[in-house]
Amino acid sequence: MKNISPPSVLSSRCFLIRPALFLVLCLASCSVHADQYDVYLLAGQSNMDGRGAASELTAQQSATSDTAIIFYRNPPYSSDGWKRLEPGYSVPPKFKGELPSSKFGPEIGFASAMSEAHPDRQIALIKGSKGGTSLRKDWAPGEKGKPETQGPRYRDFLETIQQATSQLTDEGHTYQLRGMLWHQGESDSKSSEKTYRERLESLISRIREDTGVADLPVVVGEVFDNGKRDSVRAAIKTVGTSGPNLGLVSSNGTTTWDDGTHFDAKSQWLLGQRFAQAMLRLVD
Repeated sequence: MKNISPPSVLSSRCFLIRPALFLVLCLASCSVHADQYDVYLLAGQSNMDGRGAASELTAQQSATSDTAIIFYRNPPYSSDGWKRLEPGYSVPPKFKGELPSSKFGPEIGFASAMSEAHPDRQIALIKGSKGGTSLRKDWAPGEKGKPETQGPRYRDFLETIQQATSQLTDEGHTYQLRGMLWHQGESDSKSSEKTYRERLESLISRIREDTGVADLPVVVGEVFDNGKRDSVRAAIKTVGTSGPNLGLVSSNGTTTWDDGTHFDAKSQWLLGQRFAQAMLRLVD
């Protein structure tokens, strides 16, 4: 895994200079490198975590990014701090190795499209996702300030955001929380449209409250249409089109590598690009 470059330290040549000239010359020739980052949150279950095969990406698509970094946490796995973005920040079933894995999620296509739209900006992705998790239980936002009422994934995600942003500021960087991507729903496919819609609206409201960004743009992605998720798909579409700071990503035209649940590499890339297009309409 590739670490991001930390703030520059004093050049070794500074220490070869006599003490009397040390401060003056270091101020003139040695600087601390600090970046401004556009931060995006990524949350959900397996199709946000990613089950696309990294081996099916082109060399250009799978190249380590020069403009995007990622902080990934899926306990007990994590990126162990900020890393340059590349495929592999995903924990597929029965995974026992070290990250990066052989899978990827929509973050790859998303970062590529965002960087293409704004090549002068640095992007920081905070990704907290886990396969098989539900909104009714795992991601339940509960009550503010009362962790005992919150689902484990929601608690983990708040901790992940806090850890990731603290590391940025501790290293001298600045950032702006620009938006959130949400892709989830397969585990709630038995919920009614009304129930899932209300739960998703509650999650969005609480994320905005807990991050302190009242108008945080949020883009939600449709789950794959296998004929058994109509209520959840309808709820996602309603939420994603219900307000000025909300966006929707369609799964039309996508394909899966299994029996209709997990997007293949081509579709993961496409969804990432669609997430970016929807987000750009909200933040530009």
